Amino acid sequence: MKNFLLAAIIMLAAAGSIFSQKKLIAFSSDATSNDKQEIFVMDEDGDNVKQVSFLDLDCYSPKFIPNSTKLLFCATNRISDYLYMVDLADTSSFRFPYFVDGGLDPIVTRDGSMLMYRSEKDENNAIYITDLVTGESFPISDGSLATHAEFSSDGSKVVYSSSADQNFDLVVLNLTDTTDNAQKVIVSTKDAEIYGTYSPDDKKIAFSSFDINYKGTLKVCDENGKGVKVISSSGSSYNPKWSPDGTYLAYVSDKSGKFQIYICKPDGSGMKQLTNESGSVIEFDWSSDGKKITYDSQSESVSSVWVINVEKGSKQNLTGDKANNITPAFQP
Repeated sequence: MKNFLLAAIIMLAAAGSIFSQKKLIAFSSDATSNDKQEIFVMDEDGDNVKQVSFLDLDCYSPKFIPNSTKLLFCATNRISDYLYMVDLADTSSFRFPYFVDGGLDPIVTRDGSMLMYRSEKDENNAIYITDLVTGESFPISDGSLATHAEFSSDGSKVVYSSSADQNFDLVVLNLTDTTDNAQKVIVSTKDAEIYGTYSPDDKKIAFSSFDINYKGTLKVCDENGKGVKVISSSGSSYNPKWSPDGTYLAYVSDKSGKFQIYICKPDGSGMKQLTNESGSVIEFDWSSDGKKITYDSQSESVSSVWVINVEKGSKQNLTGDKANNITPAFQP
């Protein structure tokens, strides 16, 4: 009996060690008993798949909270959107996740201290920030439709899109500035400026300008909105994401007929198509070392989570093609 207990303890310890030491990918899948989209995690090679949410809601867009074992995700009943959190080190939280707030599009600072999201609570459609240490929450936009907010790398600023002047403009808010000059419109044109995102050194902002036909043009400007440069204007291009070291800018574009991932240098040079899937690629995420990208390839009935080596172009289907596997995210 003692030997059996000792063996069990060793096995549990080994399992916990593997779980904590390997980098994980979180994703949403409907390969579940309730036919809902639920959140799963797996090793970056596709092994050790674990379901970590069991809500009677469709769950998607998981985000790891840096410097913790916690995982944030969205859930919806098709009428309202909610944010929940589980602790990967506490399996009881999988069945009883922590309710954060009503909202969607969660973003967390690099140090894991602050959460930002969009919410329609208090009859606003605004951007909110929650201090994950104190739980204090406050809006940062004026109540007009605001969307696609991103923290700067150092967490001191926020770039987001605001419809305060009817069209979507690119706005920067300095969270450390207590004066009336804390918030500034940095890019405003006849088009809608959306998907603003800071470079790792916070000196550049990539974004997309959408015309009246919803065609997106990828652009880069400096942190003050000056020196706007067109990066990609063929097809519709959007959802830019910088590599962790700022060497590359990745984005999706339908210039080849279906939305695929492209990468280029920050000045637009060295552009190449990274994926060539039969389905469209919309959601993707960089690995922390910048060597890989995980993405979902979406067809009409099923979607798969893939990982591709950015330099070599070699790729691997991690989930197979028998379920709707979407919105993957690398562990930081």
